[in-house]
Amino acid sequence: MTAKRAEPFLVALGALRERLRQGAFDYERRLAATEIAEQLALSATPVREALARLAGEGLVEERRGQGYFVRRPGAVDVADLYRISQAYLLIALEPRGLQPETGRAGPEPDGAEASPEAAVARVEALFEAWLAAAGGWDLLDAHRRLAGRLGPVRRQEPRLIGDLAAEAAALARLGAGADRPALLAAVRAFHRRRIRLADRLAGLLERRPQAAPYRTDIG
Repeated sequence: MTAKRAEPFLVALGALRERLRQGAFDYERRLAATEIAEQLALSATPVREALARLAGEGLVEERRGQGYFVRRPGAVDVADLYRISQAYLLIALEPRGLQPETGRAGPEPDGAEASPEAAVARVEALFEAWLAAAGGWDLLDAHRRLAGRLGPVRRQEPRLIGDLAAEAAALARLGAGADRPALLAAVRAFHRRRIRLADRLAGLLERRPQAAPYRTDIG
Protein backbone atom coordinates (compact mmCIF):
# COMPACT_ATOMS: atom_id res chain seq x y z
CA MET A 1 0.00 0.00 0.00
CA THR A 2 1.35 3.40 -1.00
CA ALA A 3 2.21 5.66 1.96
CA LYS A 4 -0.11 8.64 2.24
CA ARG A 5 1.60 11.93 1.45
CA ALA A 6 1.59 14.45 4.26
CA GLU A 7 -0.90 17.30 4.12
CA PRO A 8 0.55 19.94 1.71
CA PHE A 9 0.14 22.73 4.26
CA LEU A 10 2.12 20.74 6.85
CA VAL A 11 4.79 19.89 4.29
CA ALA A 12 5.17 23.57 3.40
CA LEU A 13 5.10 24.67 7.04
CA GLY A 14 7.72 22.13 8.10
CA ALA A 15 9.99 22.94 5.18
CA LEU A 16 9.78 26.67 5.78
CA ARG A 17 10.36 26.32 9.52
CA GLU A 18 13.50 24.28 8.96
CA ARG A 19 14.89 26.62 6.33
CA LEU A 20 14.23 29.63 8.55
CA ARG A 21 16.05 27.91 11.41
CA GLN A 22 19.00 27.14 9.12
CA GLY A 23 19.14 30.72 7.87
CA ALA A 24 18.54 29.60 4.30
CA PHE A 25 16.58 32.67 3.17
CA ASP A 26 18.16 35.99 2.30
CA TYR A 27 17.20 38.80 4.65
CA GLU A 28 14.94 41.49 3.22
CA ARG A 29 14.28 39.44 0.07
CA ARG A 30 10.63 38.71 -0.69
CA LEU A 31 9.64 35.09 -0.10
CA ALA A 32 7.96 34.23 -3.40
CA ALA A 33 5.25 31.64 -2.74
CA THR A 34 5.21 30.43 -6.35
CA GLU A 35 8.97 29.86 -6.39
CA ILE A 36 8.96 28.03 -3.07
CA ALA A 37 5.96 25.96 -4.17
CA GLU A 38 7.72 24.90 -7.36
CA GLN A 39 10.82 23.82 -5.48
CA LEU A 40 8.74 21.82 -2.96
CA ALA A 41 6.52 20.28 -5.67
CA LEU A 42 3.42 21.88 -4.15
CA SER A 43 0.78 24.32 -5.28
CA ALA A 44 1.18 27.92 -4.17
CA THR A 45 -1.90 27.84 -1.93
CA PRO A 46 -0.48 25.75 0.96
CA VAL A 47 2.77 27.72 0.77
CA ARG A 48 0.87 30.99 1.14
CA GLU A 49 -1.08 29.49 4.04
CA ALA A 50 2.18 28.41 5.70
CA LEU A 51 3.71 31.87 5.22
CA ALA A 52 0.62 33.43 6.79
CA ARG A 53 0.94 31.09 9.78
CA LEU A 54 4.61 31.94 10.18
CA ALA A 55 3.82 35.65 9.98
CA GLY A 56 1.31 35.19 12.78
CA GLU A 57 4.05 33.56 14.85
CA GLY A 58 6.49 36.39 14.14
CA LEU A 59 8.92 34.21 12.17
CA VAL A 60 8.42 36.16 8.94
CA GLU A 61 7.14 39.68 8.36
CA GLU A 62 4.12 40.46 6.19
CA ARG A 63 4.38 43.83 4.48
CA ARG A 64 1.07 45.03 3.12
CA GLY A 65 1.03 45.00 -0.66
CA GLN A 66 4.55 43.58 -0.87
CA GLY A 67 4.45 40.03 0.51
CA TYR A 68 6.47 38.17 3.12
CA PHE A 69 10.04 38.87 4.18
CA VAL A 70 12.59 37.67 6.72
CA ARG A 71 13.66 40.67 8.77
CA ARG A 72 17.34 40.94 9.63
CA PRO A 73 17.76 41.16 13.42
CA GLY A 74 19.89 43.97 14.77
CA ALA A 75 22.19 43.79 17.78
CA VAL A 76 19.39 44.57 20.25
CA ASP A 77 17.22 41.87 18.65
CA VAL A 78 20.02 39.30 18.87
CA ALA A 79 20.65 40.05 22.54
CA ASP A 80 16.93 39.85 23.30
CA LEU A 81 16.57 36.50 21.50
CA TYR A 82 19.31 35.00 23.67
CA ARG A 83 17.75 36.50 26.80
CA ILE A 84 14.39 34.94 25.94
CA SER A 85 16.07 31.59 25.24
CA GLN A 86 17.69 31.71 28.67
CA ALA A 87 14.39 32.60 30.32
CA TYR A 88 12.58 29.66 28.71
CA LEU A 89 15.26 27.21 29.80
CA LEU A 90 15.40 28.51 33.37
CA ILE A 91 11.62 28.30 33.65
CA ALA A 92 11.79 24.68 32.53
CA LEU A 93 14.79 23.64 34.61
CA GLU A 94 14.57 25.48 37.92
CA PRO A 95 11.39 23.97 39.40
CA ARG A 96 11.73 20.47 38.00
CA GLY A 97 15.25 19.35 37.24
CA LEU A 98 15.91 16.56 34.75
CA GLN A 99 15.92 12.81 34.86
CA PRO A 100 19.20 11.34 33.54
CA GLU A 101 17.46 9.54 30.68
CA THR A 102 15.85 12.77 29.42
CA GLY A 103 18.71 15.16 30.13
CA ARG A 104 21.25 13.39 27.95
CA ALA A 105 21.66 14.38 24.28
CA GLY A 106 23.22 11.25 22.80
CA PRO A 107 26.80 9.91 22.90
CA GLU A 108 29.86 12.08 22.87
CA PRO A 109 30.55 13.08 19.23
CA ASP A 110 33.85 12.49 17.49
CA GLY A 111 35.37 13.31 14.12
CA ALA A 112 33.13 15.42 11.89
CA GLU A 113 30.41 15.25 14.53
CA ALA A 114 32.65 17.29 16.83
CA SER A 115 32.78 20.22 14.40
CA PRO A 116 31.63 23.64 15.60
CA GLU A 117 28.60 23.43 13.30
CA ALA A 118 27.64 20.06 14.75
CA ALA A 119 28.06 21.47 18.25
CA VAL A 120 25.52 24.20 17.48
CA ALA A 121 23.02 21.59 16.32
CA ARG A 122 23.77 19.43 19.36
CA VAL A 123 22.98 22.23 21.78
CA GLU A 124 19.78 23.02 19.89
CA ALA A 125 18.72 19.38 20.25
CA LEU A 126 19.75 19.39 23.90
CA PHE A 127 17.69 22.48 24.72
CA GLU A 128 14.73 21.00 22.86
CA ALA A 129 15.02 17.80 24.93
CA TRP A 130 15.12 19.76 28.17
CA LEU A 131 12.03 21.76 27.25
CA ALA A 132 10.21 18.60 26.18
CA ALA A 133 11.16 16.85 29.43
CA ALA A 134 9.72 19.75 31.43
CA GLY A 135 6.30 18.68 30.23
CA GLY A 136 4.83 22.08 29.35
CA TRP A 137 3.55 22.17 25.77
CA ASP A 138 3.10 25.96 25.67
CA LEU A 139 6.68 26.51 26.80
CA LEU A 140 8.02 24.00 24.28
CA ASP A 141 6.00 25.58 21.48
CA ALA A 142 7.25 29.05 22.39
CA HIS A 143 10.82 27.75 22.43
CA ARG A 144 10.43 26.19 18.98
CA ARG A 145 9.21 29.47 17.56
CA LEU A 146 12.15 31.24 19.16
CA ALA A 147 14.54 28.64 17.69
CA GLY A 148 13.32 29.57 14.21
CA ARG A 149 14.34 33.18 14.77
CA LEU A 150 17.53 32.43 16.67
CA GLY A 151 18.75 29.66 14.35
CA PRO A 152 20.43 31.91 11.75
CA VAL A 153 22.19 33.81 14.53
CA ARG A 154 23.42 30.61 16.17
CA ARG A 155 24.93 29.52 12.87
CA GLN A 156 27.28 32.49 13.07
CA GLU A 157 28.63 31.38 16.46
CA PRO A 158 31.45 29.18 15.02
CA ARG A 159 32.93 32.32 13.48
CA LEU A 160 33.38 33.92 16.91
CA ILE A 161 33.51 31.14 19.51
CA GLY A 162 36.25 28.54 19.40
CA ASP A 163 35.23 25.93 21.98
CA LEU A 164 31.68 25.08 20.93
CA ALA A 165 32.17 21.31 20.95
CA ALA A 166 33.59 21.32 24.49
CA GLU A 167 30.83 23.66 25.63
CA ALA A 168 28.14 21.38 24.16
CA ALA A 169 29.68 18.32 25.79
CA ALA A 170 29.78 20.05 29.18
CA LEU A 171 26.12 21.05 28.90
CA ALA A 172 25.16 17.49 27.98
CA ARG A 173 27.02 16.08 30.97
CA LEU A 174 25.43 18.56 33.35
CA GLY A 175 21.98 17.86 31.93
CA ALA A 176 22.46 14.17 32.56
CA GLY A 177 23.68 14.70 36.12
CA ALA A 178 22.15 15.69 39.43
CA ASP A 179 23.92 19.00 40.07
CA ARG A 180 21.08 21.36 39.18
CA PRO A 181 22.81 24.56 40.43
CA ALA A 182 25.77 23.82 38.17
CA LEU A 183 23.44 23.21 35.22
CA LEU A 184 21.60 26.49 35.80
CA ALA A 185 24.90 28.35 36.10
CA ALA A 186 26.10 26.83 32.83
CA VAL A 187 22.87 27.82 31.05
CA ARG A 188 23.30 31.39 32.28
CA ALA A 189 26.96 31.47 31.26
CA PHE A 190 26.10 30.08 27.81
CA HIS A 191 23.65 32.88 27.13
CA ARG A 192 25.62 35.64 28.84
CA ARG A 193 28.58 34.87 26.59
CA ARG A 194 26.46 35.29 23.46
CA ILE A 195 24.64 38.39 24.66
CA ARG A 196 28.05 40.04 24.99
CA LEU A 197 28.71 39.12 21.35
CA ALA A 198 25.35 40.41 20.07
CA ASP A 199 26.87 43.35 18.16
CA ARG A 200 29.36 41.12 16.36
CA LEU A 201 26.83 38.38 15.64
CA ALA A 202 24.44 40.94 14.14
CA GLY A 203 27.29 42.30 12.04
CA LEU A 204 28.01 38.83 10.66
CA LEU A 205 24.37 38.48 9.64
CA GLU A 206 24.71 41.63 7.55
CA ARG A 207 27.65 40.09 5.66
CA ARG A 208 26.15 36.60 5.39
CA PRO A 209 26.66 34.90 2.00
CA GLN A 210 23.64 34.45 -0.26
CA ALA A 211 21.40 31.62 0.84
CA ALA A 212 21.54 28.17 -0.72
CA PRO A 213 18.83 27.08 -3.19
CA TYR A 214 15.64 25.63 -1.79
CA ARG A 215 15.68 21.96 -0.94
CA THR A 216 13.34 19.81 -2.98
CA ASP A 217 13.47 16.63 -0.91
CA ILE A 218 11.33 17.75 2.04
CA GLY A 219 7.99 16.05 2.69
